[in-house]
Amino acid sequence: MPPILATAPDWPYLTLRAALHARDGVREWHRVTLADAQAWWECSDRTAKRQLARLHASGRLVYTPGRGRGNTSRVAFAAALEGELAALTAHLAAAGAAAELARLSRLGFPRAWVLTDAVRGAFGLGVGPAGTDRLRTVITRPLTSLDPLTVNSAAEAHLLTQVLDPLLVFDPLAGTLRPHLAHHWGTPDGGRSWVFHLRKGVQFHHGRTLDAQDVCFTLERVRRGAPWYLGGVLEVQATTPFTVQVTLDRPDLFFPRRLAHEQALILPRDVPFDERRPVGTGAFRWHALDGGFRLEAFDAHFAGRPLIDEVEVFLVPELRGDAPSALDVSGVPDDPVESWVPENSVHFLIWNAHRPAARSAALRAAVVELHDIRTFWQESGRAERLLPATSFLPRRSLGRPPREHSLARAQALLREAAYAGPPLRVWVLDLPGARQEADWLAARRPAGPADAGRSGAAGRPAGRRGRRGSGVHG
Repeated sequence: MPPILATAPDWPYLTLRAALHARDGVREWHRVTLADAQAWWECSDRTAKRQLARLHASGRLVYTPGRGRGNTSRVAFAAALEGELAALTAHLAAAGAAAELARLSRLGFPRAWVLTDAVRGAFGLGVGPAGTDRLRTVITRPLTSLDPLTVNSAAEAHLLTQVLDPLLVFDPLAGTLRPHLAHHWGTPDGGRSWVFHLRKGVQFHHGRTLDAQDVCFTLERVRRGAPWYLGGVLEVQATTPFTVQVTLDRPDLFFPRRLAHEQALILPRDVPFDERRPVGTGAFRWHALDGGFRLEAFDAHFAGRPLIDEVEVFLVPELRGDAPSALDVSGVPDDPVESWVPENSVHFLIWNAHRPAARSAALRAAVVELHDIRTFWQESGRAERLLPATSFLPRRSLGRPPREHSLARAQALLREAAYAGPPLRVWVLDLPGARQEADWLAARRPAGPADAGRSGAAGRPAGRRGRRGSGVHG
C-alpha cells in the first residue's frame, strides 16, 4: 500500500509554480491570465478563479487581479522555489512516497532541485511495514506498446513475460525449448500438425483455471492481429479440455519455437485485453499506480511464488544532472584523445524457413563456420577497430572470448548435410560494405562436396545478429 502522508502535496499550487518557472524563470512576480490557469490546471474558468482565491487565502501566493482593459493579473509567491522544493522532496523521501516523488519529477522543475540524493534513495530495494520486500525502480521514457501483438521494445517485452506466460520457454544457453504452460508437445506427422498438452490447475490472476480454449483464443488473436507471425496455420482446435492441436498448411519444425516468443503469450478468453492492466497466469499481477505500476507476487503461480514480493515502477524524467554537455577552459592547450565507442548493433543472417536448405541444421551450422568476421576483416584490409559480437551489448562481448571458426568443420558439416537442393541465395542491403562482405562470404567455401553450399546470388542482410550467426559491433 502507498504511504499515508501527514501533509499531501498541493498539486495545483505545484503545477502553477512549475508552469510559471518554466515560462519566466526566477522572478519576483509573474503575469498570469485565467486562460493560462485553465490550460495548466485543465479546468473551467470558475474553478481556476476558486483555486487562485484559495492559494491567495492560504498565504502561499499573492494574487492581484488585473483591473481594467489591458491590465494583466499578477502572482507573487511567498517562498523561494528552490528552498520550497528542497523541503518537500526531503519530506516525501523520508516518507518513502515514491509515487508522489515521481509525479513531482514530471512537473518540469529543474532536475537538480527535485532528483536529489535523498530522492534517488527512495527508489531501490526496501522492506515494507509488514516485512514485504519491495523493489522500486524507474523508467526514464514513456512506455511503448504492452500488447503482445505489437510489443517492440526489450523492456516492455520483459514486463509482459512477468505477467503473462507462454506455452514453451526457449533456453538460449542450451539452445532448446523447455515446457512451461504446455508440459508436453509433439508432432505426429513430421511437422504439419502440432499437439500441445497443458498443465492442469494453472490459475489466471482473476481466479479462473487455464484450459485449451484460452490457448485457442490467444492463437486465433495472433492470427488475426499479426498474421505474419503464425503464417501457414490452417486450424487451431481444442481436442480435449487440456489439449490443443494446431494444423499447418505445410510441415514446419520451427513452429514450437515461435510459441516461445512474446507474441504468443497466453491471454484469458473472458477478460478484454487492456494494456493498462494486463491479466495472465504469470508470476506477478499488474496493478496501476499514479505515475507508474506495481507488480505483485502471484502466490498461486504454477512454477512457484517469486522471491521478491513487489516491484514498483515509476515513469520519471531521465535521472541526469543539469551540467552542460561540454566545458571550454580558456588557456588550456588541446589534448586530443582517441575515443572509440562501439555501436549497439550487429549483423545477422536470416534463413527462409520455407526453403529446404533452412531445415538442415548441419547446413546452417556450416554457414556459421564460413562466416568468420575476423578473417573477413583481415582479408579485406578494413582499418576500423573490430569487436566480434558474442552478445548484442558491447560490454558483454568484451568479457567473452570470440567464437572460433574453422574451414575444416565447415567441410565436415557440409558432408553431413549432403545438401542437394538449389543454390543458396543470400540477399543483402545495397551498401558498399555489405556487398563486400557478401561477395567474400559467397567465395569462401571449401572445395569438393561443399560446392552444394555455394551462394548463388551474393548478399548479406544487415541488422541484429541471430543466435547462430556471426556478428561484429561496428
